[in-house]
Amino acid sequence: MTKKKRLTNRQFRRFFKEFKILMKNYGELSEKNPTDWKRYEREYADRIKYVAKELNGLAKSAIDLVHVNTSSLGRPAKLSLQQKVVALLLKSIFEEHNRPMAGLMSLFGAFCGIDICYKTIERLYSDELVRVVVHNMFVLSVKRRCDNRVDVSGDGTGYSLTVTKHYRTQIDKEGYRKFVYSFNLIDIKTGLYICYGSGIRSEKEAFENAIKMLRRIEREAGITVGTARLDRYYSYQSTLKYFDDETVLYILPKSNTKINGPPRWGRIFKRLIADPLQYLMEYYKRENSESNFSADKRAFGWKVWQKLDERIDTAIGCIAVLHNLFRMGYG
Repeated sequence: MTKKKRLTNRQFRRFFKEFKILMKNYGELSEKNPTDWKRYEREYADRIKYVAKELNGLAKSAIDLVHVNTSSLGRPAKLSLQQKVVALLLKSIFEEHNRPMAGLMSLFGAFCGIDICYKTIERLYSDELVRVVVHNMFVLSVKRRCDNRVDVSGDGTGYSLTVTKHYRTQIDKEGYRKFVYSFNLIDIKTGLYICYGSGIRSEKEAFENAIKMLRRIEREAGITVGTARLDRYYSYQSTLKYFDDETVLYILPKSNTKINGPPRWGRIFKRLIADPLQYLMEYYKRENSESNFSADKRAFGWKVWQKLDERIDTAIGCIAVLHNLFRMGYG
């Protein structure tokens, strides 16, 4: 038997020159259709109705998973745990600052005796129980609609931060940017996020935090990632360590990419060379991430109003929970 010749880096670079032309042509042929705004508004109204019907129920189910030790010491809380969680999620839907949201809560709760100040709303973002319940709501949404094996797309985006004098001090001293990075893996079939992460310093930080959550989701929701699509920012061998050996990765190589490496790395390029067009069709399902980020920002705003890291992360978590709730109400 003759031994198969191994693909060399020089041969791959020659292939890549032709592949770049194919990428360009494929991108031009697959231009997005303009948004049907009338249909979008109709679907948004249907989703709002679904969220209004399911929000309290999902919050209650998430709270039932938490064991809370009650105490008679101190002043009684003005809001129950469920009211706290729902208040934060409604704040994201209304895109309100803390003061207007506190006013709305007092207005809506006039018949229930609720009267809170804007500081109460802001402190909810650091409340450990609230953070746990938001996480549980996210996990429940994934368990209810996603299959055990999911095909995902991953991408990052940025939300503007409302910068105050206090926060500028951090920017000057630590080199922080004026926006927060968010990274999400989205289930292509359902459109639901299966994990999310935030990062102040870089998209890589947000990506690593999302992968940490993915490990938890795999345990708590019992899912596995079958295929994953990432942009060129992650076209490195080091990306392999973040996914299981069974996960099929679709990434676009760079012009200086070396194909030498572990078998998993080589299999990526074997699939690419065997059928470049099919590979591109799979890879460009990554557009699901971009379109859903855009929908989130239209629905919940482009800014995160919190200043502390943990509060920023809670705000990103609220957006992820609402995204899943809105997608669960699709159609």
